[in-house]
Amino acid sequence: MNLRDHKDVVILGGGIAGCACSDLLTKSGYSVTIAEKGRGVGGRMSTRRMSGARIDHGAQFLTMRDERTRGLFNELMTAGIMEKWYDQNSVSKEIPEGIRYMGIGGMSSIPKFLSRGSSLETKFFVNKVKWDGVWYVEEAGEQKRILTADELVITFPPPQILELQARSSFIQDQNISDQLGRVHYTKTLAVLCLLEKPTRLDAPGILTHPNADIDWIADNQIKDISEKPSVIIHSSHEYAEKYWDAEDEVRIPSLTEVTQDLLGAKIQEFSCHRWGFAKPLVTFGENHFSDDQTKMTLAGDGFGGERIENAMCSGLDAAKSIINRR
Repeated sequence: MNLRDHKDVVILGGGIAGCACSDLLTKSGYSVTIAEKGRGVGGRMSTRRMSGARIDHGAQFLTMRDERTRGLFNELMTAGIMEKWYDQNSVSKEIPEGIRYMGIGGMSSIPKFLSRGSSLETKFFVNKVKWDGVWYVEEAGEQKRILTADELVITFPPPQILELQARSSFIQDQNISDQLGRVHYTKTLAVLCLLEKPTRLDAPGILTHPNADIDWIADNQIKDISEKPSVIIHSSHEYAEKYWDAEDEVRIPSLTEVTQDLLGAKIQEFSCHRWGFAKPLVTFGENHFSDDQTKMTLAGDGFGGERIENAMCSGLDAAKSIINRR
């Protein structure tokens, strides 16, 4: 048994909802551990390196349309973590007006900043959770880490929450399980591309819906997070569904060939990432769920909605529910 120090709160999932939740809790005096299956926090706000390029391979920006996030946005701007990217996109009339904010050096800088006051357990795959007056979180794998806390927050996509429920039976209300079962998402194939030269896109470097197979293309050099010419391609949901299990040599060429023609630059190297929970089409119906009896809270974009700000609000409101129990 590899028992970690007991905390006030354990948060499962290091995406923006989990990190926003941890930020408010640690500022309120709570000890927090974030358990994340990846190498670091970020989730859909991850930034990856590829052959010297830096690429935001998930969400490209945040918006501020909710007063609940104003204070946090101001803090991120003042701390030099986030900046304005653009206030409208002249390339496409489909994108509504409003300021888009980006992480300085990449979108992952934002969740990293928000999680700074928490302990972090990375490469942590949750096997089971158990409520026995306190919460026990058991890791799958060789390390067999065990986390304990008074409060548990789960920010996984609802389909993954239900997989954990099948192993743990921690949700006692069947109505809650039924609501979780109705949540579903789009998929996308994200193709990270290193280019031989800069593209011919104008600032801000976004191209939306060039054809039925591609949702958008973003130029990370024009965005000023990568010194090397690089772009990210996000496929349509329909294309991802069709080629989800195909080999890269089958599913990638039709995306990259179109991209090369549009950008006027040859792709030298690429890597494909599958986002199985890209955007929630149907949400839980409330922006979070919290059980006062077992001190268990559920949050994330499957509750708040597809925009990054909505997931952030879900995490903030989850933290407030915990604080209100004290």
